[in-house]
Amino acid sequence: MAPSQHLRSTLGTPRTSRLGVPTLFPTLLLGATLALSACGAQEPGAAAIVNGTVISDRQLQTVPDQLNPIAEEGQKLTSSTALLSLILAPYVLAEAERAGKTVSASQARKVIDKVADPSPSTIEFVRMQLAVQQLDDAAKTSIVNALGKAKISVNPRYGTFDATQIALTPISPNWIKAGAPSPTT
Repeated sequence: MAPSQHLRSTLGTPRTSRLGVPTLFPTLLLGATLALSACGAQEPGAAAIVNGTVISDRQLQTVPDQLNPIAEEGQKLTSSTALLSLILAPYVLAEAERAGKTVSASQARKVIDKVADPSPSTIEFVRMQLAVQQLDDAAKTSIVNALGKAKISVNPRYGTFDATQIALTPISPNWIKAGAPSPTT
């Protein structure tokens, strides 16, 4: 039989595996599993998602990579601290604008003039840091209220976002249990 005749003859008949299970079922099962696994709170490569806006691991990592070389000793920036600032940035910058205390990208660049080509996330980080210093308590309360209504999902490697404390809380994996003390010999 020619290949085209074989194809036509098998199109109308369902194919089965050695166990008699139609081969379409495992294919559908695999497709459904893949589709459902993508429905989680995180996207691959996302450090956090804030109201649908992704902060990628790459965007996040450029901040400490660019700022730590110019930081004073003891002032090194961690990824978690940078992520918290990037999560807060849209809220702080919006409140600063509302209060008439905006911080421009050029102002941020002047502060980090030793960084040759700062990334957009590094500039956003610096803008947020400068803006938050200018806000009064009422503005900060407004930011806290907005954060309480926001949908913020953080990659577990960085912790969980606590809107009441405005902090990233480290996650202690539930599979790590305190062991019994070893007997002394």
